[in-house]
Amino acid sequence: MRIWFRYLVIVVSLTTLLPISCSALSDLKTDASDNRISLQLRWTPQFQFIGYYAALWQGYYQDAGLDVEIIPGSPTRQPHREVLSGRAQYGVGNSEVLLSYLQDKPLIALAAILQHSPSVLLTRKDSNIRTPQDLIGKRVMMLGGSNDVEFFAMLASEGVSPTDVTIMPSSYRVEDLLEGKVDVFNAYLSNEPFYLASKGVEPFVINPVDYGVDMYSDILFTSNDELKHHPQRVKAFLQASLKGWRYALQHQDEMINRLLEMNIGKTREQLQNEAKVLQRLIQPNTISLGNINPGRFERMADLLQKFGFVQHTKSVEDFIYDPNPKVRQSTFLKVLALAMTGLLVVIFIAFWFWNTSRRLQHEIALRKETERSLQSSQRHFQQIVETLQEVYFRTDTRGNIVYISPSVENLLKQSVDKIIGNNIENYYVAPYKFKSLLEALHNENGKIKDYEQQVLTADNREIWVAINSQFFYEGDKIIGVEGTAREITQQKDQEELMKSMAFEDPLTGLYNRRSLIKQLNIVIKQSIEQNQFGALLFMDLDNFKPVNDEFGHNTGDELLKIVACRLRQSVRKGDVVFRIGGDEFVILLSSLNTADSSAAEIRASKIASTLIVHLRELYLVDHLSLHLSASIGIKLFPDEMHDADHIIEQADKGMYTAKDRGKDQYYIV
Repeated sequence: MRIWFRYLVIVVSLTTLLPISCSALSDLKTDASDNRISLQLRWTPQFQFIGYYAALWQGYYQDAGLDVEIIPGSPTRQPHREVLSGRAQYGVGNSEVLLSYLQDKPLIALAAILQHSPSVLLTRKDSNIRTPQDLIGKRVMMLGGSNDVEFFAMLASEGVSPTDVTIMPSSYRVEDLLEGKVDVFNAYLSNEPFYLASKGVEPFVINPVDYGVDMYSDILFTSNDELKHHPQRVKAFLQASLKGWRYALQHQDEMINRLLEMNIGKTREQLQNEAKVLQRLIQPNTISLGNINPGRFERMADLLQKFGFVQHTKSVEDFIYDPNPKVRQSTFLKVLALAMTGLLVVIFIAFWFWNTSRRLQHEIALRKETERSLQSSQRHFQQIVETLQEVYFRTDTRGNIVYISPSVENLLKQSVDKIIGNNIENYYVAPYKFKSLLEALHNENGKIKDYEQQVLTADNREIWVAINSQFFYEGDKIIGVEGTAREITQQKDQEELMKSMAFEDPLTGLYNRRSLIKQLNIVIKQSIEQNQFGALLFMDLDNFKPVNDEFGHNTGDELLKIVACRLRQSVRKGDVVFRIGGDEFVILLSSLNTADSSAAEIRASKIASTLIVHLRELYLVDHLSLHLSASIGIKLFPDEMHDADHIIEQADKGMYTAKDRGKDQYYIV
């Protein structure tokens, strides 16, 4: 027996060590090929990204065999897009990184640098805006898209509907708050509050963390492709980056001096304040630097689903980087391991037979005790369901209700004795069927959670309910269905509202920037398939700001609504108008019905000329007679880039060229 045991130890050791050795050799072979990589930041150089610059300045990247380029960010240069396109290997992002993963984009989170998000809503203290309830009726700037999820969650937690708030796209200018153009400004805890105080205005911060909404920020991430082909490079880059962060946090004055030498446009006092705030958000003394808790990402994913950014969430297990993944065994080693498992089974099977006979006697005694306790449990169960706030129900296999808890009277406004005996389908709103519920149960192995459908109450209201249900058995035979139901009408209404707000501009009702990116990508693909040109018109109103400043924001808002109406009336059927911020509008010409670029330019020019003429016409707002004009940049697509951000950027440049040439005209890029 001892000899057999020694052989067993040797074989198991080989099955463990050989794959590790093979994997290590493979990694060395893969990662020796290239060491030039780039890191895409979310914004321009500042203390928020100091750890990466420290790793570069202190030579940590070089010591790891890496040649790293750090690329500053901008509103049009999104890190997750740069990494997905291959223009950068690594990036720093927020919730949009998780959103991309949930939309099946191949991204991996390496570290969460900020354990708490710095995103807050900033007001002037003298405005007396103190809580989410105080935002009702106020002008609130937000970033748009998934960046606003924590703000939406905070509003929802305090019972405030976003429709009660005037949401405006962010201008990225905190001066708008100082000048009274907005009541509340989306800000970073580490920047704008200090700036406001330096101007003699006492700030007040509404922080989602104070209302139970706590999200990660500044997530260091990479692509699945980078991890697959360069696993050792990923590990080396992460370790060097975290080493840089540790150095930067321990040598803050030195880092601030280096940043000032870069002329980044901030004072020493601003950077010192930024460092102090970020130290609290990173929490390096209490939490391991870069720590990721899967539960936090799960909660972030649930919020993204709740507010309509994704239809269904999935496990975040594959989203979080594992520096020590399980080793893949060769087929031979798997077979060998399987054989050893079989040997162990044979060794223990005799013991199992002996142990089973001993347990059988014990189980007979337990069964009698179980039967006695079952009756007691049934009485206890009856007491529980009768005090439930959720509705407990049980039906037979045809849907006839055999039991329902008293809480149904609050849900359906009908007494229990009038409901029992009826078919549950009598309370369903078309097209929902009991048959559909049975099919869902069969497809999910006899148990479903949060199955949503509409039901009709006794006072003829259609409400939404979420059902947790399972088959009810007698022995091995299915004899019915049991479950609980709770009303979710308010939640469904909130979700629908969030979905519409995610894609619409609240002031004009036009589509917003998030919708533009989505629709432009679709139209680019169609243009390539159909071999026809489309065009993007980027429009900015001339001299709108003086009108806004002289007559007030209410007049300016009414003027923007009239402009939006004229644009909708002036474009062709099938073309789409967007408001992407302030007085900037975009018109998407989905098809110019030609594959000839010259003909396409002529057709796009005619549409632009029509828009310019219509926008010159007199505007009547609050007994005022106002005049406006517009400058338009035109970019045809598809081009060699096939990239939505590139096309928007080019059209934007064309608009500025039109302004430089005298305004009230268009320019084709």
